[in-house]
Amino acid sequence: MTLPTASPLVVCLGAHILDILGRPVTAIPPGQGSVLLEEIRLTAAGTAAGTAVDLAKLGARVVSMGAIGEDDLARLLVSLLDRHGVDTSHLARVPGVQTSATMLPIRPNGERPALHVPGATGHLRPGDVDSGLVASADVLHVGGPDVLGRFAGEPLAAVLAAARAGGTLVTMDLLRPGSPEVLDRLAPVLPLVDYFLPNSDQLLAITAAADLDAGIKTILDAGTGAVAVTMGEDGSRIVTGGTDARLPALPVPVVDTTGCGDAYSAGFITGICHGWGPEGAGWLGAAAAALVAQGLGSDATLTGLGQALELIPPGARRIFRNTEAAR
Repeated sequence: MTLPTASPLVVCLGAHILDILGRPVTAIPPGQGSVLLEEIRLTAAGTAAGTAVDLAKLGARVVSMGAIGEDDLARLLVSLLDRHGVDTSHLARVPGVQTSATMLPIRPNGERPALHVPGATGHLRPGDVDSGLVASADVLHVGGPDVLGRFAGEPLAAVLAAARAGGTLVTMDLLRPGSPEVLDRLAPVLPLVDYFLPNSDQLLAITAAADLDAGIKTILDAGTGAVAVTMGEDGSRIVTGGTDARLPALPVPVVDTTGCGDAYSAGFITGICHGWGPEGAGWLGAAAAALVAQGLGSDATLTGLGQALELIPPGARRIFRNTEAAR
């Protein structure tokens, strides 16, 4: 394994979605009525594409892998990824199927009901993934295996086996709220995952556990190396063989919670790649998520690593090592 490195090569495999967001929305007007909003924005989103953009902003070299359509939505999505330096040459184009997209009317308190078209995401095929590139990367982030359809079975297991053979660190996040059937489908690949990064609702739903302790234990017993679970305003919890860290959410004014989990994943991966350990990675994840929460869309006000580090409380910076920026 080549970690730690300050500019890791990360492959983001999975859900690539175009988000159309507007705020603030207090109600959908009846009939053909209209309402004036303060802001409308398009973003590259989903647990692969959203994380890819945030990783690029934090200094990683990023390659996107996933299925999109051949439509205008795809062209917009690719242009948004390209703008941030994400390598989009490995995205698979699916003819006759629209690119996955979501309309998000953001409430004044930051909540985000979603109107979603699943689209091309579940049409990924084994030949669409370059296993050699995966094996040569520093990190493979699997974003949304729960929406990859048949690919989430043997094809995904083969990709993760290639990653393991190449010494590539594997992280995984979910897209949907989840159910026990998701855990059944993912059980064969969980032993090949180093860090599982769900939110608390997803973890409890897929494990059918009564509390987080039981849910985390279920995932660890399945063979996953570690769990970093986000809990919204309650922060995050990171459990590995030698760590059980509980980190608070950073207090910021919340505009929109879209993409906060993806930002946490990006920050966490970046921290691990810098060699800061799970707790340091969790703090960077919390900072990235806090920045995203302050604006509209899945990357919002996040601009770079130095900015995220400045948001971390001085008392927590003692856990960082090997970088002048964090001192």
